[in-house]
Amino acid sequence: MKKTARVIVWGIVLAGVAVAADWSQFCGPTRDNISTETGLARSWPAEGPQVLWAADVTTGYAGPSIRDGKVYVMDYEDGVSSLRCLSFESGKELWRVKFDDPGELTSKKYEGTRGTPTVTEDSLYAVTLHGTVFCVDLKSQKMMWSKNMQRDYGKISAAWGFAQSPLLVGDLVIFAPLTESHGVMAMDPKSGEVVWMNNDYFGGGWTSPALIKMDGEDQILVVAGGEKPKKKSSRRKSEDAEEAPAEPKALRPTVVFALSPMNGKVLWDYEEWSCFNPIPNPVMTGNDTLFISSGYKSVSTYIQIKGNKVKELWETEDAATWIEQPIFVNDHLFVGGTTKKPSKGLVCINLDGEVQWDTNQIDGAPSFEHLNMLAADGMLIGLDGNSGILHLIAANPKKFNELASAKVVAEKGQTWAPIALSDGKLLVRDHTQIKCLNLK
Repeated sequence: MKKTARVIVWGIVLAGVAVAADWSQFCGPTRDNISTETGLARSWPAEGPQVLWAADVTTGYAGPSIRDGKVYVMDYEDGVSSLRCLSFESGKELWRVKFDDPGELTSKKYEGTRGTPTVTEDSLYAVTLHGTVFCVDLKSQKMMWSKNMQRDYGKISAAWGFAQSPLLVGDLVIFAPLTESHGVMAMDPKSGEVVWMNNDYFGGGWTSPALIKMDGEDQILVVAGGEKPKKKSSRRKSEDAEEAPAEPKALRPTVVFALSPMNGKVLWDYEEWSCFNPIPNPVMTGNDTLFISSGYKSVSTYIQIKGNKVKELWETEDAATWIEQPIFVNDHLFVGGTTKKPSKGLVCINLDGEVQWDTNQIDGAPSFEHLNMLAADGMLIGLDGNSGILHLIAANPKKFNELASAKVVAEKGQTWAPIALSDGKLLVRDHTQIKCLNLK
């Protein structure tokens, strides 16, 4: 592997920093689903927020990105992937880049797009359903380079496709094939050339690399749904199955680890947690601590990292999300679901792991089936994945308080795409349309 000297400006997540109102990558400006916007409405008319525009999309789960007055979203149909650019003002399609992207999922249950594009001032990076990593120049609207994880980086289970969103750190683009030969990779954003690669851990999963800060040091956080290989020649079959396992015994060792952005060296790892398939990213909760969660009957764990040494503080079954990201706001964690009622409910816990409230225990509270959320202006804004209802909830640790709700997309189930907020306008999508809603 060729190594190239780099000059990296630490603390810059996206090259060419976007304005504060943009939502230009997975989970927002700082990948924590928290917006700094204020002035949002705290109630809605009976018919719900005003729909400013709607545009057709193909089936899928890919979240939109917003930058400089434009919306970027992935589509896939009949073996062709498309990057579409829409006007944020009107929803009109401005341009699209299409390319052949053949592949077949072992499971036909969750077909469609996955990852959220990462957008800079002049370029866009994304990973498709079938594992094509690519870069588009936004000025010329041309593909600058592309790689295919299945073809170029080793055998990867394709049961449910790829759901990864590239991370930009300084002048590197990071993604994680997590194969035995290509674990985590840092590439030159302009050429796609590999700068460094770490092969210490491998195993399937649907999390995306994230930038965190521990002990004042920038680190790349990764979750690998499998064991560390014992030998270079060792092979292991994927343990993914089409359906979630019925019993906890199906849980498999899962490694949470951090790498140096400079050279890919492992800084610390945590191997005492198990789940079936890691999907939600771990959540930073302030002072060198991480909340790690997954569904499929696994538990959530809270760890502390000091001097690159890991200490487990507690674990809980009372809050464990399957798909949607937990949110840390007002010094509390808001987590969708528990292991006792997987994928249902909303739970608020403090940093001692104590439940403050649980909608499963509140008469008349919504059931919340996969509530994709973001936090803004003292509120949680969440789209229910089953009912298509958008909920406005006070981010109040003391009590559950729903401020408003309205059906905003069709009730078809599996409405799991991340939502995005910019300039008081919320983007939501299902399997047929993407809509822009006025939340001011």
